[in-house]
Parts: sequence; structure tokens; C-alpha cells
Amino acid sequence: MKHAEAQGAVLARMAESRAELIAAYVVDEPLRITRARRVPSRSLPASTRPAPWFLRTPNAELIALALVGIAILGLRRTVQTAVGAGLSASTHRAFANVFDALRG
Repeated sequence: MKHAEAQGAVLARMAESRAELIAAYVVDEPLRITRARRVPSRSLPASTRPAPWFLRTPNAELIALALVGIAILGLRRTVQTAVGAGLSASTHRAFANVFDALRG
């Protein structure tokens, strides 16, 4: 079977299965639910309120760690520790890349 024939067969099967899925969706179409009126967040219990934007970011753990570090160590020492750790990791990675290049 040549490539064009195989591709035609695959496309025909895809079209057939797409038609079946669309037909099944129309039969089992979900009900449209109207949205409820928004409740002000102050009236909600604390456990159901949305978190502040900075706690929903991917770096929320780093933000929390920085705040705790500032509270315990102070701003200057926290910055020194973070910069030192960053430089150490960066230097380690650079040397590892150099040694990997020499080895390989």
C-alpha cells in the first residue's frame, strides 16, 4: 500500500469516527445550566474564599519561603543567602557542563 492510499484510509477512518463522536454528543448533549449570582467573598467562610493572586502562582512556595526568611533572618541576610545559593547552583551547573563536554 502506498503512502497516499494509507493516508487516505486513515483520513477516512478519522472522518468516520469524528461523525460518530458528534452524533453521540448531540444525543447526550449536556443541559445548559445558568450561572448563579456571584456571592461576595466576604460572606463566604475563610476555607472557601479564593486565595490571593500571589498564592495561586507557580512560585508560591518561593514567595512563602522568602517571606519566612525575611521574617526570621532579615532582608539583608535573606538576600545574601538566596544570591549565594543561586551563584553556587549556577557555578556547579557551568562546571558540570564543561566537564560533560570534555568527557563526551
